[in-house]
Amino acid sequence: TSLVPRDIPYLNETEVKATNLIEAKKIEHSNNKNPLPNNTISLTGEVEKGILKNFKSFLKKNNPLQLSTSKENETWFLLFDFGKVINGMPKLTIEGAKNTEIHILEAPFVVDEKFTHKIVASEFDDQLTLSGNKDTWQAMYFKPTRYLAIAVKGNKETVKIHSIGIHKIAYPFELKGSISTPEAPWIENLWNASVKTIDVCTTDAYTDNYRERRQYAQTGYYAALGNYFTYGDTALQRKYLIQVAQEQQANGLMPAYAPLTGDDYMIILDSNCLWIRSLYNYLLYSGDYETVKELLPAAEKLMTLLNSYTNALGMLDSPPFSYWLDHALNDRRGANLTLNGHYLGALDDFSKVLEWLNKNEESVVVENKVAVLRKSLGLLWDEEKQLFADAYIDGKRSNQFSEHANAMALDCKIATPEQAELVAKQLLTKDNHNFIKRANGMTMVTPAMSYFLHKGLSEYGYEEASLELLNERFSKMLDPATNGTLWEEWWRNGTGRTGKFQERTRSDAQTESAFPPALFSQYLLGVEVTKPGMKEIIISKPNTILKQVSGKIPTPNGILSIDWNFTKNTQLTLKIPTNTILKINAESFEENDKSSFFINDKKVDVMNKTSKYILLEEGNQQLKLKE
Repeated sequence: TSLVPRDIPYLNETEVKATNLIEAKKIEHSNNKNPLPNNTISLTGEVEKGILKNFKSFLKKNNPLQLSTSKENETWFLLFDFGKVINGMPKLTIEGAKNTEIHILEAPFVVDEKFTHKIVASEFDDQLTLSGNKDTWQAMYFKPTRYLAIAVKGNKETVKIHSIGIHKIAYPFELKGSISTPEAPWIENLWNASVKTIDVCTTDAYTDNYRERRQYAQTGYYAALGNYFTYGDTALQRKYLIQVAQEQQANGLMPAYAPLTGDDYMIILDSNCLWIRSLYNYLLYSGDYETVKELLPAAEKLMTLLNSYTNALGMLDSPPFSYWLDHALNDRRGANLTLNGHYLGALDDFSKVLEWLNKNEESVVVENKVAVLRKSLGLLWDEEKQLFADAYIDGKRSNQFSEHANAMALDCKIATPEQAELVAKQLLTKDNHNFIKRANGMTMVTPAMSYFLHKGLSEYGYEEASLELLNERFSKMLDPATNGTLWEEWWRNGTGRTGKFQERTRSDAQTESAFPPALFSQYLLGVEVTKPGMKEIIISKPNTILKQVSGKIPTPNGILSIDWNFTKNTQLTLKIPTNTILKINAESFEENDKSSFFINDKKVDVMNKTSKYILLEEGNQQLKLKE
């Protein structure tokens, strides 16, 4: 309960005035507590003539916006649109008769032209009673607001609105990374949507969405996948790692989110695994050895605990705590493949962290566990279905199949090349589905687990098909009628987590969906970071049909610029930051290209090199393949 020095940047605070009035009319109510009938109002674009005339004066001359008297069963409803979601405290200066009832209603989005302040189990409704004098009010807690409404019930005298707007708070992100794909603008759009999603969900921490505002451990993992390649911020990731570790129990268990708000020590085992994976990524992209060394005892304690939940095959089997995976059904009996995929990834990442910290013996021990588990998970291959089953229960495979399990089998390199081909064929089949089940009965991933689906497919050479699938599933989130942010589920007005569609508002901004920049950086720009602090980077020729791909990637030492041109002969133009070792992976090029490498117009004999890499120094460099 003691104060500690702030270790992240201060938030930016600004005033944003409401200027775009999109609805203004009187509606009837039944004198109940709710400002809107059934908490919903259909939007027609109607702005009452008297209000419209008065509103122009309000904007140009700063005169008060006046609401004429209304009947006892009438409510004035005015709705403003900020054009994008703003985090902040709605504020109002208003004047009216004493005891006049005012409601300030907020919503981050509107579905099917129907406004409601009840969003994802939240009720964005601030209620105030006028004093009879000029009142100035500001909300006590910030809300995610694109649409800001004021409802005035049964005012017996004219109400004057002197000002209305939002006291905006925002994390001081600085956008550094970018991508350009002229032939496929949807890629740039999805990159930018990731940027907007991270921005709108973040204030003092990466949070899961604008409903719970919890700093979930798995959320930090996915959010950073977008952040490292766009904003290049590491302060938020450091804070998240430390705060989750501060809540660690004596046996090594970590909570699903931190800081805790009470006695609800929520446990999600995959969150624990993803905390380890976040620790690895943090060291890789920041180079902050000091913090990672401080957190190492917590990581070791956690990994020891997880190991105690494994069976003779090295699998997490019927663990004593729950796990999430994503918002979809999965067979959670016995040893679940997806959970074990998270665990396998944590083991693999932890072994690398130990190696980077010069704990080589401990690293080898963990690597051996990786090998055992990867082999054991191969037991979940079902020859008849030619898919990996969801779980391994008492020596038998589950009869349930999901994209989750098969995504993990690919991403974790559990599948043989032959199995991967069979799995990819089914995953990439164009079939009729409802975003819950595939035609063949496979459960579909929701947006969060989509990262592993697309990464797994790409790892086995299906980059183009994976991108096509990504576009197919996520494109509706970028419709002009949306906020252009990435959703929590495949709908904003329903969920499929029970296996059937259920009507329920869901978040349209979720940082667990903001992973695309990590995929694009690796599989379109060809970037692979291999040493802490991004001090070593490998560039491989991307497997793409695009003729031009360029981008900028932030690193602790500066911006790495990459420009691929495949219009005739391959050409790669780079601007390499200082103190960075950059390697060109010659093996990623076709065999007949290797005799025609030119670096800054000087031929390089790749065929006779013992290493498959060409080392490039900092500064401007150009690689060409000449005939």
